[in-house]
Amino acid sequence: MIGRHNWENALAAVSVGAVLGLETKQIASALKEFKGLEHRLEYVDTVEGIRCYNDSKATNTDSAIKALEAFSEKIVLIAGGRDKGTDLTEFAKSVSAHAHSVILLGEAADRFHQALVAGGVANIHSVGSLADAVELGIRLKAGPLVLSPACASYDMFRDFEDRGNVFKDIVRSKTKNIATSH
Repeated sequence: MIGRHNWENALAAVSVGAVLGLETKQIASALKEFKGLEHRLEYVDTVEGIRCYNDSKATNTDSAIKALEAFSEKIVLIAGGRDKGTDLTEFAKSVSAHAHSVILLGEAADRFHQALVAGGVANIHSVGSLADAVELGIRLKAGPLVLSPACASYDMFRDFEDRGNVFKDIVRSKTKNIATSH
């Protein structure tokens, strides 16, 4: 599990377990077995040395900021989708501090691009599809590739689960292509 916010949640779960009188072994076992939730900083696979994470549930800037802060190294962020009209000032600051590059897609791409430039972000790319975003993110070789859109998904997908599942399928198809080419 990565991310301070996830560790805070784990500590809260430990506290609840203790209050309920669970044994330390039971609590430790539950924490060890818990793999996290789907579409929430979910590790998908590694492609050409690039670790890929699905955080499609990050449908707002606050959630995307938590994802950015979860990594100790700079990441390549895939963001965008249906714009919620949120103030992007804090998001742009966090992207500037935690992302090497940003790949934008969807209806929000233009407004996000403007806000990121105003926030000092230099490495910004725009693409037409999630497949193109994954391809570019791997090719950049600039850190973990993280889908954390900060937007709703409805411009291109049924919902955040559909978007996350498509991302996972694209990433996994890349690992299969590598395996069959050797």
